[in-house]
Amino acid sequence: MRIQPHIPFTLILLLGMVLCLTSCFREDFSTDPNDRLTFSADSIKFDTVFTQKGTATYSFQVYNRNKKALNISSVRLRNGAAGFYINVDGLPGPDVQDIEISGKDSLTVFVKAEVDPTGQDDPVKIEDDILFTVNGIDQRVVLQAYGQDAVLLRGETLTTDTEFTPEKPYLIYDSLVVAPEATLTLAPGVRLHFHNKAELKVRGTLQAGGTVDRPVTFRGDRLDNMFPTLPYDFLAGQWGGIRFYGESYGNRLDHISMRGSSYGIEADSSDISRLKIELSNSVIHNSAGTLFSATNSQIKAWNCQFTNAGNAVLKLSGGHAEFTHCTIANYYQFSWIRGALLTFDKYSGETVPDDEEKLQATFRNCLLAGNCTLMQPADIQDTDIRFYNTLFTVTGSDDDNFIGSVWEGKPDFKATGDNYLFDFRIGPNSSAIGAGNPEYVDDRLRTDLSGTPRPEGENPDLGAYQAVP
Repeated sequence: MRIQPHIPFTLILLLGMVLCLTSCFREDFSTDPNDRLTFSADSIKFDTVFTQKGTATYSFQVYNRNKKALNISSVRLRNGAAGFYINVDGLPGPDVQDIEISGKDSLTVFVKAEVDPTGQDDPVKIEDDILFTVNGIDQRVVLQAYGQDAVLLRGETLTTDTEFTPEKPYLIYDSLVVAPEATLTLAPGVRLHFHNKAELKVRGTLQAGGTVDRPVTFRGDRLDNMFPTLPYDFLAGQWGGIRFYGESYGNRLDHISMRGSSYGIEADSSDISRLKIELSNSVIHNSAGTLFSATNSQIKAWNCQFTNAGNAVLKLSGGHAEFTHCTIANYYQFSWIRGALLTFDKYSGETVPDDEEKLQATFRNCLLAGNCTLMQPADIQDTDIRFYNTLFTVTGSDDDNFIGSVWEGKPDFKATGDNYLFDFRIGPNSSAIGAGNPEYVDDRLRTDLSGTPRPEGENPDLGAYQAVP
């Protein structure tokens, strides 16, 4: 005889109650076509997308603000071939069906864009819609991006003379190396975008010749935003930097715009009798470390803006350096500033190796400012470091090293960091106005960094910019 299992009456009662509760709380779905979804954004607009790279993932919320639940019968891309990809609360597209969303609840949709090469030099607009179908009614969120073809360089070494032209931007992974005896020429309007930690390593020669309207640009490859009001282009540390090795000479950089690097520009020790780097009409901005450093090198800079660094803005170790009509300032915002605005090493009074020369540095008609220590060392008496007609925001007095200085000066910059925006042109209340020595204005300096003429026969304004009423 088979013995039947004994099921206690209380267990049967509990099972019955569970079934009853389940049926009592079953979701009541609306079939009313007037019950609609709402969205946290009615359009998602990506910045320009490199066709070889793709974008970061964006997201938006889908809300059911009705009392009853809704069944989204379909979430789909209208044109699945446009280059957009969606994910609906963890379910990959391009077509996700039967999504239930309770009353007063929400879900998240993730979107990214990956655009196929367009075959065009200029950006090409791509569009699509995400369609949400509820009770036979379609609602949409518009997707928009621009696909930009680029010249992709991955770990490239240039062994012969090469010219980059501006038709398409250059997207650089790993490093771009200019070999000894080779020259890389960058035409006006060339754009170099460096991936994370990528570098430009110059063992040969770099010739970058931009114009006021078409500078040569060095920046990171993130074209999107970290936050709605903070583009990645505003951040430091997006890529490595530019390093000039010991065997590199005769580098000339005119009208360049370089920003967002990790270590800025570095110049290795070299023959002091030969020009290492000449920088003119250029903006070097926003480095996570030191912005510009040179060891035992001959450096010339005029009409240049050197601004914002997590460490020193200028670090000079031995060698010869001349700065004329330069704006040198530090209002770095992404960490505390670890170094002085100007940091000097291997100067008179210090022990210097026999194969290197003590630092000789000259600043003429310059403007120095920032929310950091001005100079290290603070006392430069008996050194070959001299400032002529230079604005300082600190208290001081002239001597053999400081001639014609403006002390406790007010730069009156246009913008120093509100909403992460910077504009180092000077305003009408600047102490730099008319404080320069006209003897230092040669033919190259008849116009300022932005192309504004300096007055002839009058005292020019200090720094890289002439004040414009």
